[in-house]
Amino acid sequence: MKKLKKIILCCLVLVFAGMLTTAHARYVVSDGSPMLFNDKNVRVYEDTSNRASYEEVLKKSDQFVPPDQIRSYKGSVTYWIIQQISSELDHDRELQVDASGWRDLTAHVINGKGEVKRLKSTGFVGSFNPYLAGSPAATVITRFESQFPRFLLRKGEEVTVLTRVNFHPIFPAKSFYINFIDSSTFAEFRRFSLYMEGLLLGTLFALTVFSLFNAFQTKDKVNTYYAIWITIAFLSVSSLSIIDGHRLFEFFIDIEGLKASWSDSYAYIISIGLAFAQSISYVLFARHYLGIRTYFPKIQVLTNLWIVFTLLYCFLALTGGFYSEDVMVQASSMARVYSLAVGLILLTLFVCSYLRYRAGFGFALFFTYAVVPYLIFRLGFLFGIIGLPSPFQALPDSGFAYFLKNPWTNQAFGVCMEALIMALAVISRARWLQSELTLSAKKQTELIEQQNIVLEAKVEERTQELRIKHEVVASSMNYASRLQRGQLPRAVRVEGRFSSFATVWEPRDTIGGDLYWISSSQHQGPFILAVADCTGHGVPGAMLSLLVSNSLERIYANDTDQDPATALLSLDHSVRTGLNQDRPDSESDDGCDAAVLRIDRSKQVIEFAGAKLGLFQVTAEGTLTRHKGARCSLGYQDPIPEADKPSLQTIHYETGDVFAIVTDGITDQPGGDTGKSSYGYRRMEAVLQAHRADDAQAITRAILADYAQWQGSHVRRDDVTAVVFRP
Repeated sequence: MKKLKKIILCCLVLVFAGMLTTAHARYVVSDGSPMLFNDKNVRVYEDTSNRASYEEVLKKSDQFVPPDQIRSYKGSVTYWIIQQISSELDHDRELQVDASGWRDLTAHVINGKGEVKRLKSTGFVGSFNPYLAGSPAATVITRFESQFPRFLLRKGEEVTVLTRVNFHPIFPAKSFYINFIDSSTFAEFRRFSLYMEGLLLGTLFALTVFSLFNAFQTKDKVNTYYAIWITIAFLSVSSLSIIDGHRLFEFFIDIEGLKASWSDSYAYIISIGLAFAQSISYVLFARHYLGIRTYFPKIQVLTNLWIVFTLLYCFLALTGGFYSEDVMVQASSMARVYSLAVGLILLTLFVCSYLRYRAGFGFALFFTYAVVPYLIFRLGFLFGIIGLPSPFQALPDSGFAYFLKNPWTNQAFGVCMEALIMALAVISRARWLQSELTLSAKKQTELIEQQNIVLEAKVEERTQELRIKHEVVASSMNYASRLQRGQLPRAVRVEGRFSSFATVWEPRDTIGGDLYWISSSQHQGPFILAVADCTGHGVPGAMLSLLVSNSLERIYANDTDQDPATALLSLDHSVRTGLNQDRPDSESDDGCDAAVLRIDRSKQVIEFAGAKLGLFQVTAEGTLTRHKGARCSLGYQDPIPEADKPSLQTIHYETGDVFAIVTDGITDQPGGDTGKSSYGYRRMEAVLQAHRADDAQAITRAILADYAQWQGSHVRRDDVTAVVFRP
């Protein structure tokens, strides 16, 4: 029974082959045949059930139709293709079937005797189609030494090839024409291809090491993004399905036979994922290299949209998002949009690089050169995906030309060329930036030198002006100092009124706000001694001291009978009205501290009144008394409260007593080791007691010496005045 079935099958094969022979011409193989060829006189049968066996298809020869009668290519349909090959060679030739673009391919080679040889292969090994689940076509085919199934075409033999195929949803074949390759010639090409692939990968590996080291050393963003791109490019080229396998997974990771339940084989997923990552990382690198964000902000937004679209397309490609009833319409439409987007983004980057170069950034020229070959090779690859004729297909089927005809090797070669040129671009950018930095530093140095010359001239000019102004001011101040010293009591007002008299009058600046005053010698009887410390120092203090001195002259112009307490109140009124500080709209609020003494030598009595200034009295026995003044100041806007008004003090003295009045320029001066404490009253009292037997001049010298030692290196804060006398 089995033998009978075999005889019947052979008869069917012969009848079927004969019918097909009359249906179309044969492809004749001769010595002049190219390495890659196909028989375009084919007929196709659609197996919508996806379950028809080889034997069942043989019975449906009348249902085979020309390819142009099939309106659409569907991923859910199995197709049977018939082709005939006739040999005119005087020797046998081994041929192999090109499975590229097919998800599953099983070829049945029928010779003239009706013998059938079944060949299995997959364009992407271990692939899976959810539409064919459970059908014979869904069976995972065992891995072969090559992804191309082979058969031997004997001399003078004529064979019929019946092939069962399913379209790959992402990269489908562009037609039903099955390609045949001369195995011996292809083997030679494989050896050549391995050398070329090794050269490309070696170049990319060297560039990867260089870029990673450069990025680590410079910490520059452009170098970092270049390192990321070139690393991904190296891994992408390593994982491409070049000629007959994924090199990365053949030599390092054995996962070509493993598949994901939700998509395709892991090798395919990694390879396609790296290919998309390479495109995205290249655009990111280009954006930083050309400064797109700064100089072309709208292009920055455009590239962001392109990256989002690419990620979406990658997600659909990796998850089987294109599996639909009509594979060619869905996959090809999306591929066309993506290819157009890639072409536009590369052209845009080319224009941006040229504009940057025209704007004076010389390093952009390398990018302009580099993007051209990348654009050509990239578009050639994308043309093949969307079904447009690639310009590389016009190359001959031999040597390096055939190497470039393969879309995967073509892509690898383009990436390698781009990487080499961009390495020069990165180096050029670094040199250009260094040159610009050096030039900028040189210009800055020259500018600084010029500015220094101008500045020195300007400083000299201003110094001369300041010197002149200083001389004018100093001359004026010295003259003012002479005038102020002229306001102090002349010797005629001192002579005959004291047994001993000496003063210290040292303005902090050339002129100051301290003064001492003695009434006119034209008056007989008691006379007046006053000491005042006006607000401030320097010019303002000197002007105020002049007002106080004139006011005292008016108060005691006619006689000296007015007691010191009343005189201080009169002085308070004179200063307040003299500065218009008695009005609400006054712009100043200044005054003075003062002490007034009415000395009657005949009675050995001193009438004293003070406004924050006191009077020291040291007897011959060493008893020291400090007669304090009232807690008020004179001349300020606010009137003196009744409780704080100066009161009259009557002081009796004996021959040999010493009196002293000092301003707060002495008592408030900081000094000592820390500079945080004041000279104070106790140090002043100690000096007076220690030198009570000396004359007034010796006492003032002792005060100055102790004061200078206390002050040390600390800055003097105020005018210094001391009046020492023996009545």
